[in-house]
Amino acid sequence: MLDRFGRGAYARAARESVVNDIGPTLSPLHGFLMHQGMETLSLRMDRHVASSIRIAAWLEQQPEVLSVDYAGLPSSPFHALAARDYGLDATGYGRTGSVFGVTVRGGIDGARAFVNGLRLFSRMTGIGDTRSMVLHPHTSTHSTFAPEINERLGITPGLLRLSVGIESADDLIRDLRGALDRVAAL
Repeated sequence: MLDRFGRGAYARAARESVVNDIGPTLSPLHGFLMHQGMETLSLRMDRHVASSIRIAAWLEQQPEVLSVDYAGLPSSPFHALAARDYGLDATGYGRTGSVFGVTVRGGIDGARAFVNGLRLFSRMTGIGDTRSMVLHPHTSTHSTFAPEINERLGITPGLLRLSVGIESADDLIRDLRGALDRVAAL
């Protein structure tokens, strides 16, 4: 094939054998969905970030919450770095994304009560999804780590990872309030 097609041999071989045999191209529907997703990503992320800022600030004020780990909050030790790298919104909060940690009172029992009290948040992990999600790292992603490693990483029994979706921030705050009520009842 190299003798017949020279420098274009690889492209010709890929087109004539690989493409024809296994078809490494998107179907029209998948191409459309990917394109639509890319076109609306900036709109979704604006909503994710705006809601995350509002929710993180609200959570920080709740008595059932020990800490909120979100660099967008002025109380974060990483706020200046986040402001430098990601900018601030009109209210002075950093636009640092839609994923953050929240530690609730009661350790693992508090975390379990919190997760079981949520209705809108899905129990899974992801970033940039349309759905809001919650994950308990201590019993999932970091469950096999030695206790001293988790301690060094800040993975405590009461820590939860929230990934905020495009639902209404008011609806998400109501859902979080219900979950925190279960923590308070412990």
